[in-house]
Amino acid sequence: MTVSVPLDARAGGPDLARGIALLGIALANLVGWLHGSAWTALLKQQDASAADRVVDVLLALLVDNRGFPLFALLFGYGIGILRRRSLERGERAGRFLRRMLRRFAVLLAIGLAHAILLFSGDILVGYAVIGMLCALLMTRGRVVLAAAAIVTLPALGVLGWVDGTVGLGGGTGYAAASAPDYLAGVGIRAPDALHGLLLAPIEEIGLLSPMALGALMARGALLEDVPAHRRRLGRLARWGLAIGLVGAVPLTAVLVLDPAHARLDVEVVLGILGVLHQVSGLAGAVGLAAGAALLAARWGPRPAARAPGADGGLASVTATATPTDTPTATAAAPPPAGARDPLGAAVRAVEALGAVSLSAYLAQSVLCLLLFPPYTLDLGAQLGSAGAAALVLAGWLLMLPPAVLLRRSGRRGPMEHVLRALAGSSTPRTPRTPRTADAHRARGGAR
Repeated sequence: MTVSVPLDARAGGPDLARGIALLGIALANLVGWLHGSAWTALLKQQDASAADRVVDVLLALLVDNRGFPLFALLFGYGIGILRRRSLERGERAGRFLRRMLRRFAVLLAIGLAHAILLFSGDILVGYAVIGMLCALLMTRGRVVLAAAAIVTLPALGVLGWVDGTVGLGGGTGYAAASAPDYLAGVGIRAPDALHGLLLAPIEEIGLLSPMALGALMARGALLEDVPAHRRRLGRLARWGLAIGLVGAVPLTAVLVLDPAHARLDVEVVLGILGVLHQVSGLAGAVGLAAGAALLAARWGPRPAARAPGADGGLASVTATATPTDTPTATAAAPPPAGARDPLGAAVRAVEALGAVSLSAYLAQSVLCLLLFPPYTLDLGAQLGSAGAAALVLAGWLLMLPPAVLLRRSGRRGPMEHVLRALAGSSTPRTPRTPRTADAHRARGGAR
């Protein structure tokens, strides 16, 4: 059994990025719920209204192919933390991999249940399968991990090719989105989920690129030790976000200027624009993660310094981008200037949501299931991107207060408890008081 890091010892930046990514994932997943209108690029609706198209453009520039690479990067970052702490304890690679296998097996089961019962666009199954491969590569050294990130980048681009050319196929929505009743939806999703599980090592291998990149970033505590990496984080934030935005413009232009592909219907051209959109999204994910680390250090209740080598405990991979727990050392210090400002409160609220992101990710699917299918409110056939996005945003905002209450009470989310119980992790029942890095080292770190 491993001991998870206490909530008050978690790193602020990764949790903040994870909370933001939750909204991005929910908005991007709208394409899995809306149906009845012919698809264009990025699975948007061809006959969108002006308001819907404005939202489509914003999503194409800022969200699509940006949210899930960010989750994958953070997922890999969590694996990197786990490996780093394993090495510090002198743990052999075999034992580390056995622990990872158990954890990812549990996550895989949760993902299958989610894919069958709730949403056909599940990401947990792919993250669990590719995450185990990432953990294995971590035991082979930095060079192997870096090579894997580079070699699998083209496979990530293939997903973008599909997004660029999907409008040529005449689709009008996922079959499960228009199922007449819940059991019919389960009947559609179940074989798709099993098919996805069998082909995950091939179809989802592109996820290894952002995961391996995140794991490499974790080796130097890039998102945790903000004072030591402030300049680098600043450059990554500026350039990553800029590249992510510029790279999204060409395919977004097609979405606006020729959604019916009346003039541009060449698959190769659309595919290349889709690859550019996808690969630039990885740069945008890196930029957002770096920016979140800086923002959390500025506005979150975190100390201004971190003792070298003090990680604050063992990370616990949970999902998502799937969500991961990423710890950092805390030192007894007052909150940073402005921590009581509204922006500081908002940052801490999103950060708290990121700490329970597995529960939040599944809760978003439950909400959409209650709103969009024909056997509930059937809003998937009535609303366009604007109305659906407004509902998803409202749901994300409503999850913030409960997440804050959970954080204040020192409690984790319900699905985080399930994962830890089944994967053999626990949290020590100690007073929620700040721990200095020296005290943490004196106790030998989290065990």
